[in-house]
Amino acid sequence: MRPYDRKEKVTKFNAIKPTQIQIQVALNAILSSATFADANRLKSFLKFIVEEALNERGANLRAKIIASDVYGRRPEEGVEQETIVRVDAGRLRRRMDIYYSEEGAKDPVRIHVLAGGYVPTFELVELAEPVDDVSNAQTGKAKSFGRASVLSAVLASGIAGIGVGWISNDSADGESLSAMSIANSNALVEAGALRRSVNQVSSASLLALTFVEEAQELVFPSIDPVRVRASEMMCQRAIDFSPEQSTGYSCIAFAQSYLAFVAPNGAARTKKLSSARNAAATALRIDPTDAHAQMADAWNKFVDGDRVGALQRAKSTIKIAPYDEFLWNFYGMMMAFDGQGPELLASYFPNASNASGGERYHPFVLAGAYFQMGEFTKTLAAIDNAIEIEGRISALMTGIQIAAYEAIGDHPSAELCAANLIASWPRANYKPVLVRFFTDEADALAISTRIDSALARLEDS
Repeated sequence: MRPYDRKEKVTKFNAIKPTQIQIQVALNAILSSATFADANRLKSFLKFIVEEALNERGANLRAKIIASDVYGRRPEEGVEQETIVRVDAGRLRRRMDIYYSEEGAKDPVRIHVLAGGYVPTFELVELAEPVDDVSNAQTGKAKSFGRASVLSAVLASGIAGIGVGWISNDSADGESLSAMSIANSNALVEAGALRRSVNQVSSASLLALTFVEEAQELVFPSIDPVRVRASEMMCQRAIDFSPEQSTGYSCIAFAQSYLAFVAPNGAARTKKLSSARNAAATALRIDPTDAHAQMADAWNKFVDGDRVGALQRAKSTIKIAPYDEFLWNFYGMMMAFDGQGPELLASYFPNASNASGGERYHPFVLAGAYFQMGEFTKTLAAIDNAIEIEGRISALMTGIQIAAYEAIGDHPSAELCAANLIASWPRANYKPVLVRFFTDEADALAISTRIDSALARLEDS
Protein backbone atom coordinates (compact mmCIF):
# COMPACT_ATOMS: atom_id res chain seq x y z
CA MET A 1 0.00 0.00 0.00
CA ARG A 2 1.43 3.37 -1.05
CA PRO A 3 1.77 5.72 1.94
CA TYR A 4 -0.43 8.77 1.92
CA ASP A 5 1.10 11.65 -0.04
CA ARG A 6 0.78 14.65 2.20
CA LYS A 7 0.55 17.02 -0.80
CA GLU A 8 -1.84 15.18 -3.08
CA LYS A 9 -5.18 16.27 -1.57
CA VAL A 10 -4.46 19.79 -0.34
CA THR A 11 -6.99 22.20 -1.82
CA LYS A 12 -6.98 25.92 -2.46
CA PHE A 13 -8.49 26.36 1.02
CA ASN A 14 -5.47 25.03 2.87
CA ALA A 15 -4.51 28.49 4.10
CA ILE A 16 -7.48 28.35 6.43
CA LYS A 17 -6.42 26.96 9.79
CA PRO A 18 -8.55 24.30 11.46
CA THR A 19 -10.15 25.19 14.76
CA GLN A 20 -9.31 23.49 18.05
CA ILE A 21 -12.59 21.60 17.87
CA GLN A 22 -11.77 20.27 14.40
CA ILE A 23 -8.30 19.25 15.54
CA GLN A 24 -9.69 17.43 18.58
CA VAL A 25 -12.18 15.63 16.35
CA ALA A 26 -9.37 14.63 13.97
CA LEU A 27 -7.33 13.35 16.90
CA ASN A 28 -10.24 11.31 18.26
CA ALA A 29 -10.79 9.76 14.84
CA ILE A 30 -7.20 8.53 14.79
CA LEU A 31 -7.25 7.28 18.38
CA SER A 32 -10.44 5.27 17.80
CA SER A 33 -9.37 3.87 14.42
CA ALA A 34 -8.62 0.24 13.60
CA THR A 35 -5.16 1.30 12.37
CA PHE A 36 -4.20 2.34 15.90
CA ALA A 37 -6.22 -0.30 17.76
CA ASP A 38 -3.13 -2.24 18.85
CA ALA A 39 -0.86 0.77 19.33
CA ASN A 40 -1.64 2.14 22.78
CA ARG A 41 1.80 3.67 23.29
CA LEU A 42 1.67 5.48 19.96
CA LYS A 43 -1.84 6.73 20.77
CA SER A 44 -0.60 8.12 24.09
CA PHE A 45 2.33 9.74 22.28
CA LEU A 46 0.09 11.39 19.68
CA LYS A 47 -2.55 12.49 22.19
CA PHE A 48 0.09 14.10 24.40
CA ILE A 49 1.84 16.12 21.68
CA VAL A 50 -1.43 17.29 20.11
CA GLU A 51 -2.88 18.41 23.44
CA GLU A 52 0.37 20.16 24.34
CA ALA A 53 0.27 22.01 21.01
CA LEU A 54 -3.38 22.98 21.50
CA ASN A 55 -2.49 24.33 24.93
CA GLU A 56 0.30 26.43 23.40
CA ARG A 57 3.06 24.33 24.94
CA GLY A 58 4.35 22.95 21.65
CA ALA A 59 7.65 24.81 22.01
CA ASN A 60 8.41 22.70 25.08
CA LEU A 61 8.04 19.37 23.26
CA ARG A 62 11.39 17.65 23.68
CA ALA A 63 12.28 13.97 23.84
CA LYS A 64 12.94 14.21 27.58
CA ILE A 65 9.55 15.77 28.24
CA ILE A 66 7.76 13.12 26.20
CA ALA A 67 9.72 10.30 27.81
CA SER A 68 8.86 11.60 31.26
CA ASP A 69 5.20 12.57 30.77
CA VAL A 70 4.13 9.82 28.38
CA TYR A 71 6.35 6.87 29.31
CA GLY A 72 7.12 7.69 32.93
CA ARG A 73 10.86 7.58 32.30
CA ARG A 74 13.24 9.19 34.78
CA PRO A 75 15.53 12.03 33.57
CA GLU A 76 18.62 10.17 34.80
CA GLU A 77 18.05 7.47 32.17
CA GLY A 78 19.72 9.85 29.72
CA VAL A 79 20.24 9.00 26.06
CA GLU A 80 18.30 5.73 26.18
CA GLN A 81 15.00 7.45 26.87
CA GLU A 82 15.51 9.92 24.02
CA THR A 83 16.27 7.06 21.64
CA ILE A 84 12.95 5.40 22.55
CA VAL A 85 11.08 8.61 21.80
CA ARG A 86 12.81 9.06 18.42
CA VAL A 87 12.05 5.47 17.42
CA ASP A 88 8.42 5.81 18.46
CA ALA A 89 8.10 9.10 16.59
CA GLY A 90 9.18 7.31 13.42
CA ARG A 91 6.71 4.49 14.08
CA LEU A 92 3.98 7.04 14.67
CA ARG A 93 4.64 8.79 11.35
CA ARG A 94 4.52 5.51 9.45
CA ARG A 95 1.32 4.42 11.21
CA MET A 96 -0.32 7.77 10.42
CA ASP A 97 0.66 7.42 6.76
CA ILE A 98 -1.18 4.10 6.70
CA TYR A 99 -4.18 5.63 8.46
CA TYR A 100 -4.49 8.51 5.97
CA SER A 101 -4.13 6.18 3.01
CA GLU A 102 -6.99 4.00 4.24
CA GLU A 103 -9.42 4.83 7.08
CA GLY A 104 -8.62 8.53 7.20
CA ALA A 105 -8.58 9.13 3.47
CA LYS A 106 -11.59 11.46 3.72
CA ASP A 107 -10.67 13.19 6.98
CA PRO A 108 -11.07 16.95 6.46
CA VAL A 109 -8.29 17.76 8.94
CA ARG A 110 -4.87 16.08 8.90
CA ILE A 111 -2.37 15.91 11.74
CA HIS A 112 1.29 15.73 10.74
CA VAL A 113 4.37 15.01 12.84
CA LEU A 114 7.19 16.01 10.53
CA ALA A 115 10.60 14.39 10.72
CA GLY A 116 13.13 16.16 12.88
CA GLY A 117 10.76 17.26 15.62
CA TYR A 118 7.77 16.43 17.76
CA VAL A 119 5.54 19.48 17.35
CA PRO A 120 2.46 18.47 15.32
CA THR A 121 1.08 20.58 12.51
CA PHE A 122 -2.55 20.72 11.46
CA GLU A 123 -3.90 20.99 7.95
CA LEU A 124 -7.40 21.64 6.64
CA VAL A 125 -7.36 19.71 3.38
CA GLU A 126 -10.96 19.57 2.22
CA LEU A 127 -13.95 21.86 2.51
CA ALA A 128 -17.50 21.81 1.25
CA GLU A 129 -18.66 23.78 -1.74
CA PRO A 130 -20.74 26.81 -0.71
CA VAL A 131 -24.46 26.17 -0.36
CA ASP A 132 -26.32 28.42 -2.80
CA ASP A 133 -29.88 27.28 -2.23
CA VAL A 134 -31.45 26.54 1.13
CA SER A 135 -34.01 24.41 -0.70
CA ASN A 136 -31.42 21.63 -0.85
CA ALA A 137 -32.28 20.92 2.77
CA GLN A 138 -35.92 20.47 1.87
CA THR A 139 -35.20 17.90 -0.84
CA GLY A 140 -33.01 15.75 1.36
CA LYS A 141 -29.95 16.36 -0.84
CA ALA A 142 -27.98 17.97 1.93
CA LYS A 143 -26.67 16.00 4.88
CA SER A 144 -27.46 16.25 8.55
CA PHE A 145 -25.43 14.08 10.81
CA GLY A 146 -27.22 13.64 14.09
CA ARG A 147 -26.86 15.75 17.14
CA ALA A 148 -24.08 15.47 19.60
CA SER A 149 -24.86 19.06 18.92
CA VAL A 150 -28.05 19.56 16.92
CA LEU A 151 -26.27 22.65 15.69
CA SER A 152 -23.93 20.48 13.62
CA ALA A 153 -26.83 18.76 11.94
CA VAL A 154 -28.64 21.99 11.10
CA LEU A 155 -25.51 23.59 9.74
CA ALA A 156 -24.49 20.53 7.77
CA SER A 157 -27.92 20.33 6.19
CA GLY A 158 -27.32 23.65 4.49
CA ILE A 159 -29.43 26.08 6.54
CA ALA A 160 -26.34 28.01 7.62
CA GLY A 161 -23.86 27.23 4.90
CA ILE A 162 -23.00 30.91 4.57
CA GLY A 163 -19.55 31.76 5.86
CA VAL A 164 -19.03 28.52 7.78
CA GLY A 165 -15.80 27.29 6.31
CA TRP A 166 -15.47 23.91 7.96
CA ILE A 167 -18.78 22.30 6.93
CA SER A 168 -18.39 19.38 4.53
CA ASN A 169 -21.02 17.79 2.29
CA ASP A 170 -19.23 14.44 2.39
CA SER A 171 -21.10 11.90 4.51
CA ALA A 172 -17.88 10.54 6.02
CA ASP A 173 -17.23 13.95 7.52
CA GLY A 174 -20.52 13.74 9.37
CA GLU A 175 -18.79 11.49 11.84
CA SER A 176 -16.47 14.37 12.65
CA LEU A 177 -19.17 17.03 12.74
CA SER A 178 -21.24 15.03 15.16
CA ALA A 179 -18.33 15.00 17.61
CA MET A 180 -18.78 18.68 18.52
CA SER A 181 -20.37 18.96 21.95
CA ILE A 182 -22.09 22.14 23.10
CA ALA A 183 -21.14 21.14 26.64
CA ASN A 184 -17.46 21.45 25.81
CA SER A 185 -16.05 24.82 26.83
CA ASN A 186 -14.08 25.23 23.62
CA ALA A 187 -17.13 24.29 21.57
CA LEU A 188 -19.17 27.02 23.21
CA VAL A 189 -17.14 29.70 21.46
CA GLU A 190 -17.47 27.96 18.11
CA ALA A 191 -21.15 27.22 18.66
CA GLY A 192 -21.86 30.86 19.39
CA ALA A 193 -20.40 31.93 16.04
CA LEU A 194 -22.27 29.21 14.23
CA ARG A 195 -25.55 30.18 15.86
CA ARG A 196 -25.02 33.69 14.59
CA SER A 197 -24.55 32.25 11.11
CA VAL A 198 -27.82 30.33 11.43
CA ASN A 199 -29.63 33.45 12.59
CA GLN A 200 -28.31 35.49 9.66
CA VAL A 201 -30.03 33.08 7.29
CA SER A 202 -33.14 32.18 9.30
CA SER A 203 -34.15 33.12 12.82
CA ALA A 204 -36.83 30.43 12.65
CA SER A 205 -34.12 27.81 12.07
CA LEU A 206 -32.20 29.11 15.07
CA LEU A 207 -35.31 28.88 17.26
CA ALA A 208 -35.92 25.33 16.02
CA LEU A 209 -32.33 24.42 16.81
CA THR A 210 -32.61 25.79 20.34
CA PHE A 211 -35.84 23.93 21.04
CA VAL A 212 -34.40 20.62 19.88
CA GLU A 213 -31.18 21.06 21.88
CA GLU A 214 -33.14 21.73 25.06
CA ALA A 215 -35.66 18.98 24.32
CA GLN A 216 -32.96 16.33 24.05
CA GLU A 217 -31.68 17.28 27.48
CA LEU A 218 -35.12 16.38 28.82
CA VAL A 219 -35.73 13.13 26.97
CA PHE A 220 -32.64 11.35 28.29
CA PRO A 221 -31.91 9.99 30.84
CA SER A 222 -34.96 10.96 32.90
CA ILE A 223 -37.61 8.40 31.82
CA ASP A 224 -39.89 10.76 33.70
CA PRO A 225 -43.17 11.30 31.83
CA VAL A 226 -43.46 14.95 32.88
CA ARG A 227 -40.05 15.81 31.47
CA VAL A 228 -40.58 13.75 28.35
CA ARG A 229 -43.95 15.38 27.67
CA ALA A 230 -42.23 18.76 27.97
CA SER A 231 -39.63 17.50 25.50
CA GLU A 232 -42.39 16.44 23.11
CA MET A 233 -43.93 19.92 23.22
CA MET A 234 -40.58 21.59 22.57
CA CYS A 235 -39.89 19.31 19.61
CA GLN A 236 -43.28 20.22 18.16
CA ARG A 237 -42.36 23.89 18.43
CA ALA A 238 -39.12 23.14 16.57
CA ILE A 239 -41.14 21.49 13.80
CA ASP A 240 -43.48 24.49 13.68
CA PHE A 241 -40.55 26.85 13.24
CA SER A 242 -38.59 24.75 10.74
CA PRO A 243 -40.70 21.97 9.20
CA GLU A 244 -38.16 21.38 6.42
CA GLN A 245 -35.53 20.09 8.87
CA SER A 246 -35.30 16.46 10.02
CA THR A 247 -34.04 17.23 13.53
CA GLY A 248 -37.38 18.23 15.04
CA TYR A 249 -39.10 15.10 13.76
CA SER A 250 -36.37 12.75 14.96
CA CYS A 251 -36.37 14.40 18.38
CA ILE A 252 -40.14 14.12 18.81
CA ALA A 253 -39.95 10.47 17.73
CA PHE A 254 -37.63 9.75 20.68
CA ALA A 255 -39.96 11.51 23.10
CA GLN A 256 -43.11 9.81 21.84
CA SER A 257 -41.50 6.37 21.92
CA TYR A 258 -40.44 6.98 25.51
CA LEU A 259 -43.98 7.92 26.47
CA ALA A 260 -45.33 4.82 24.73
CA PHE A 261 -42.76 2.69 26.55
CA VAL A 262 -43.96 3.68 30.01
CA ALA A 263 -47.68 3.94 29.17
CA PRO A 264 -50.10 1.14 30.08
CA ASN A 265 -51.36 -1.05 27.27
CA GLY A 266 -54.30 0.48 25.46
CA ALA A 267 -55.38 2.85 22.72
CA ALA A 268 -53.36 5.79 24.05
CA ARG A 269 -50.12 3.80 23.97
CA THR A 270 -50.84 2.49 20.47
CA LYS A 271 -51.57 6.01 19.22
CA LYS A 272 -48.39 7.43 20.76
CA LEU A 273 -46.23 4.71 19.25
CA SER A 274 -47.85 5.25 15.85
CA SER A 275 -47.06 8.97 16.11
CA ALA A 276 -43.44 8.14 16.94
CA ARG A 277 -43.16 5.88 13.89
CA ASN A 278 -44.62 8.57 11.65
CA ALA A 279 -42.24 11.21 13.03
CA ALA A 280 -39.17 9.03 12.45
CA ALA A 281 -40.39 8.18 8.95
CA THR A 282 -40.83 11.88 8.18
CA ALA A 283 -37.31 12.65 9.42
CA LEU A 284 -35.90 9.88 7.23
CA ARG A 285 -37.91 11.07 4.26
CA ILE A 286 -36.45 14.58 4.65
CA ASP A 287 -32.93 13.27 5.16
CA PRO A 288 -32.18 9.52 4.97
CA THR A 289 -28.67 10.16 6.30
CA ASP A 290 -29.85 11.73 9.58
CA ALA A 291 -28.32 9.49 12.24
CA HIS A 292 -30.81 10.67 14.86
CA ALA A 293 -33.73 9.76 12.62
CA GLN A 294 -32.19 6.33 12.10
CA MET A 295 -31.71 5.80 15.84
CA ALA A 296 -35.27 7.00 16.51
CA ASP A 297 -36.43 4.35 14.06
CA ALA A 298 -34.36 1.76 15.95
CA TRP A 299 -35.80 2.90 19.29
CA ASN A 300 -39.33 2.64 17.88
CA LYS A 301 -38.63 -0.96 16.87
CA PHE A 302 -37.28 -1.71 20.33
CA VAL A 303 -40.33 -0.26 22.09
CA ASP A 304 -42.58 -2.15 19.68
CA GLY A 305 -40.93 -5.46 20.57
CA ASP A 306 -38.64 -5.98 17.58
CA ARG A 307 -35.47 -6.24 19.66
CA VAL A 308 -33.34 -7.96 16.99
CA GLY A 309 -34.26 -5.46 14.28
CA ALA A 310 -33.79 -2.56 16.69
CA LEU A 311 -30.29 -3.56 17.73
CA GLN A 312 -29.21 -4.20 14.16
CA ARG A 313 -30.48 -0.77 13.15
CA ALA A 314 -28.85 0.90 16.14
CA LYS A 315 -25.50 -0.77 15.54
CA SER A 316 -25.38 0.39 11.93
CA THR A 317 -26.44 3.90 12.97
CA ILE A 318 -23.60 4.24 15.47
CA LYS A 319 -21.12 3.78 12.62
CA ILE A 320 -22.51 6.91 10.98
CA ALA A 321 -22.03 9.10 14.06
CA PRO A 322 -19.47 7.38 16.29
CA TYR A 323 -18.90 10.38 18.58
CA ASP A 324 -22.53 11.18 19.35
CA GLU A 325 -23.11 10.46 23.04
CA PHE A 326 -26.89 10.82 22.75
CA LEU A 327 -27.03 8.02 20.18
CA TRP A 328 -24.58 5.84 22.08
CA ASN A 329 -26.78 6.06 25.16
CA PHE A 330 -29.87 4.90 23.31
CA TYR A 331 -27.87 2.05 21.80
CA GLY A 332 -26.52 1.27 25.27
CA MET A 333 -30.00 1.23 26.80
CA MET A 334 -31.15 -1.23 24.18
CA MET A 335 -28.18 -3.49 24.85
CA ALA A 336 -28.68 -3.29 28.63
CA PHE A 337 -32.42 -4.06 28.46
CA ASP A 338 -31.73 -6.88 26.01
CA GLY A 339 -29.34 -8.57 28.43
CA GLN A 340 -26.22 -7.64 26.49
CA GLY A 341 -24.33 -6.17 29.43
CA PRO A 342 -20.96 -7.68 28.48
CA GLU A 343 -21.26 -6.36 24.91
CA LEU A 344 -22.17 -2.92 26.24
CA LEU A 345 -19.21 -2.81 28.60
CA ALA A 346 -16.90 -4.06 25.85
CA SER A 347 -17.73 -0.90 23.89
CA TYR A 348 -17.29 1.37 26.92
CA PHE A 349 -14.11 3.43 26.83
CA PRO A 350 -14.16 6.13 29.51
CA ASN A 351 -12.70 9.54 28.71
CA ALA A 352 -11.52 8.58 25.22
CA SER A 353 -14.54 8.27 23.00
CA ASN A 354 -15.85 11.73 22.26
CA ALA A 355 -14.86 15.28 21.62
CA SER A 356 -15.91 16.67 24.98
CA GLY A 357 -13.66 14.27 26.92
CA GLY A 358 -16.58 12.68 28.70
CA GLU A 359 -17.65 9.07 28.83
CA ARG A 360 -19.45 7.27 26.05
CA TYR A 361 -22.29 5.99 28.24
CA HIS A 362 -24.33 7.75 30.87
CA PRO A 363 -23.93 6.16 34.32
CA PHE A 364 -27.61 5.17 34.26
CA VAL A 365 -26.94 2.98 31.21
CA LEU A 366 -23.92 1.44 32.91
CA ALA A 367 -25.99 0.75 36.02
CA GLY A 368 -28.42 -1.34 33.98
CA ALA A 369 -25.58 -3.32 32.44
CA TYR A 370 -23.83 -3.91 35.77
CA PHE A 371 -27.05 -5.07 37.43
CA GLN A 372 -27.81 -7.47 34.63
CA MET A 373 -24.31 -8.95 35.07
CA GLY A 374 -24.66 -9.28 38.85
CA GLU A 375 -22.15 -6.50 39.59
CA PHE A 376 -24.30 -4.90 42.27
CA THR A 377 -21.66 -2.73 43.94
CA LYS A 378 -20.75 -1.24 40.57
CA THR A 379 -24.46 -0.74 39.91
CA LEU A 380 -24.79 1.39 43.02
CA ALA A 381 -21.62 3.34 42.22
CA ALA A 382 -22.92 4.11 38.73
CA ILE A 383 -26.27 5.33 40.12
CA ASP A 384 -24.48 7.50 42.69
CA ASN A 385 -22.42 8.93 39.84
CA ALA A 386 -25.57 9.68 37.84
CA ILE A 387 -27.09 11.47 40.83
CA GLU A 388 -23.95 13.51 41.41
CA ILE A 389 -23.69 14.51 37.75
CA GLU A 390 -27.28 15.58 37.11
CA GLY A 391 -29.60 14.63 39.96
CA ARG A 392 -32.09 13.22 37.45
CA ILE A 393 -33.23 10.28 39.51
CA SER A 394 -36.19 8.33 38.13
CA ALA A 395 -38.54 5.65 39.42
CA LEU A 396 -36.75 3.05 37.30
CA MET A 397 -33.31 4.07 38.54
CA THR A 398 -34.57 4.08 42.14
CA GLY A 399 -36.02 0.61 41.62
CA ILE A 400 -32.69 -0.71 40.36
CA GLN A 401 -31.01 0.97 43.33
CA ILE A 402 -33.37 -0.79 45.75
CA ALA A 403 -32.74 -4.14 44.06
CA ALA A 404 -28.97 -3.68 44.15
CA TYR A 405 -29.00 -2.86 47.86
CA GLU A 406 -31.17 -5.91 48.47
CA ALA A 407 -28.78 -8.08 46.47
CA ILE A 408 -25.78 -7.13 48.62
CA GLY A 409 -27.78 -7.45 51.85
CA ASP A 410 -27.87 -3.76 52.75
CA HIS A 411 -31.51 -3.82 53.84
CA PRO A 412 -31.56 -0.44 55.65
CA SER A 413 -30.40 1.36 52.48
CA ALA A 414 -32.87 -0.63 50.40
CA GLU A 415 -35.72 0.37 52.73
CA LEU A 416 -34.68 4.03 52.64
CA CYS A 417 -34.76 3.97 48.83
CA ALA A 418 -38.11 2.14 48.95
CA ALA A 419 -39.52 4.90 51.13
CA ASN A 420 -38.25 7.44 48.60
CA LEU A 421 -39.90 5.47 45.80
CA ILE A 422 -43.29 5.55 47.54
CA ALA A 423 -43.01 9.22 48.48
CA SER A 424 -41.80 10.43 45.07
CA TRP A 425 -43.78 8.15 42.76
CA PRO A 426 -46.80 6.97 44.77
CA ARG A 427 -48.64 5.74 41.67
CA ALA A 428 -45.68 4.07 39.98
CA ASN A 429 -46.67 0.70 38.59
CA TYR A 430 -43.17 -0.61 38.10
CA LYS A 431 -43.79 -4.31 37.46
CA PRO A 432 -45.40 -4.13 33.98
CA VAL A 433 -42.95 -1.41 32.95
CA LEU A 434 -39.97 -3.55 33.97
CA VAL A 435 -41.35 -6.55 32.10
CA ARG A 436 -41.75 -4.37 29.02
CA PHE A 437 -38.26 -2.91 29.34
CA PHE A 438 -36.34 -6.17 29.62
CA THR A 439 -36.31 -8.73 26.84
CA ASP A 440 -35.78 -11.53 29.36
CA GLU A 441 -38.56 -11.48 31.94
CA ALA A 442 -36.17 -13.00 34.48
CA ASP A 443 -34.16 -9.75 34.43
CA ALA A 444 -37.33 -7.80 35.23
CA LEU A 445 -38.28 -10.19 38.02
CA ALA A 446 -34.79 -9.94 39.53
CA ILE A 447 -35.54 -6.27 40.14
CA SER A 448 -39.25 -6.35 40.96
CA THR A 449 -39.05 -9.18 43.52
CA ARG A 450 -36.31 -7.37 45.40
CA ILE A 451 -38.30 -4.15 45.36
CA ASP A 452 -41.27 -6.10 46.75
CA SER A 453 -39.12 -7.47 49.57
CA ALA A 454 -37.93 -4.02 50.61
CA LEU A 455 -41.45 -2.58 50.43
CA ALA A 456 -42.84 -5.47 52.48
CA ARG A 457 -40.32 -4.91 55.29
CA LEU A 458 -41.04 -1.21 55.17
CA GLU A 459 -44.77 -1.85 55.65
CA ASP A 460 -44.10 -4.24 58.52
CA SER A 461 -41.84 -1.85 60.37
